[in-house]
Order: sequence, then structure tokens, then C-alpha cells
Amino acid sequence: MSVILSGVTSIDRQIIEWFNSINPPWGNLLLIFVSLFMAALLSGVIGFEREYHGHSAGLRTHILVAVGSALVMIISIYGFDNAVSPNRDPARLAAQVVSGIGFLGAGTIIQTGTDIKGLTTATTLWLVMGIGLAAGSGNFILAIIATVVSFTTLVSLRKVEKIASRRVPKIILVVPADTPVLKTIHLIALHLGVSIRDIQSQMVVLQNTPCLRVTLSIAYMSKATTTAFVDELRTTVKPIELRVSTDA
Repeated sequence: MSVILSGVTSIDRQIIEWFNSINPPWGNLLLIFVSLFMAALLSGVIGFEREYHGHSAGLRTHILVAVGSALVMIISIYGFDNAVSPNRDPARLAAQVVSGIGFLGAGTIIQTGTDIKGLTTATTLWLVMGIGLAAGSGNFILAIIATVVSFTTLVSLRKVEKIASRRVPKIILVVPADTPVLKTIHLIALHLGVSIRDIQSQMVVLQNTPCLRVTLSIAYMSKATTTAFVDELRTTVKPIELRVSTDA
């Protein structure tokens, strides 16, 4: 592994040396432009996937995070005079970026009931921060490899998740609007050892009567347990309508 990493970094080092060989300051300016452009381009690939699926942090957010991270890394490496600060550590500013991006990622995480959404988007924001730091430090090959692996993971595993979600049943029941149903549902689930991942409720009108439609997302359980849970709900809650869906 160390040999491979050394070979990759040596290629990046040759690229940097080639830019530095150009008459200053144009070579340095061109290197800075390429670093920022690579950060924007590679993070845009990840951001496009998030934007395409309608997530709150999309293309622009991911690009800006990566470009900002690359800019901090460039300033950390080249923005201080070695004569004035000979013992400075270029990694100090990068470390602040790694911890600081956590606050931005936390803003994309939303808890709805017992379900948590936005974890993948928060992770991709943290990822493009790393891509930006890699591009800003001149590790272009590592940034490209990380982008390819990450994008492949986001696209290919989404299909696997859809297949797996079909084995997680959703129970939809409709009851009169004035029926206190949530406590009863939780007691039945506790009795049968059923894990409810999320509960969503919505007011609907059925035959000119206001009703409450409750959708239960259940963690994977056996067919027998699902049948017992549904039968108990039908007997105890006495819903107007009850059905089980296994669609993704």
C-alpha cells in the first residue's frame, strides 16, 4: 500500500513541479486555478447525484464546500512566509476545516419520528471537503480516485437499498379522526416485539367523514410476526381500512 501511495504522490509531485517550472508567477497562478477547478469539477460530480435526487444540499453546496476547502488548503501551504513562520504546520488550517464542516453537515440531518434523514448528504458534504483538501494540496490523483469510488457507491448501492427496502413492510390504516390510536399501536408493537422505524399521519376525508391515515414503517420481521401484528391491529384498533405494502 505504501508503495502504491508513494507512486501516486510522485505523479502529483511531478505535476506540481511542472507548473512551478513555468515562469513565475504564472505557473503558480495556473496551479492554483487547476487546484480550485479540480475541486469544483470533482465535487460537482457528487453534488449532481444529490441534486438529481432532490436533496437539500445539492450541486452548488457541494461545489462551494470543496472549493472553500481547497482554498483553505492552498492558503495553508502557500499563504504564509516561511521566513516569518519557519515552524508553521500547514495541516493546522486543514484540521479546522475537518471539524468545522461537521456543523454544516449537521444542518442537513432531519429527524422525523423515529426516522433520520440526511445522513448520506451530510456524509457527501464531508467527503467533498476531503476532495477539496486533496485538490488544494496538489493530490489530484487521490481526489479523482475518491470521486470515482464515491460516485460509484452512491449510484450502484442505491439499487441494492431499493431491493432491501421491499422486505421492510409498511402498514397503512385509516381510523376516525377522534380515535386515540398511537398509544395503542405502540403497546401492540411492544407486546409482539415489533420495531417501528417511523410513523406518519395525515388527515383525509373518507365518505365525507374526516379520518386519520397512519402509515407505519416497520423494521424487517418475519411473515408470521407481520400477520400477528396486523391481526392485533385489526382486532384492537378496528380501523376503517387496513393494508400492508412492501413497495420500496
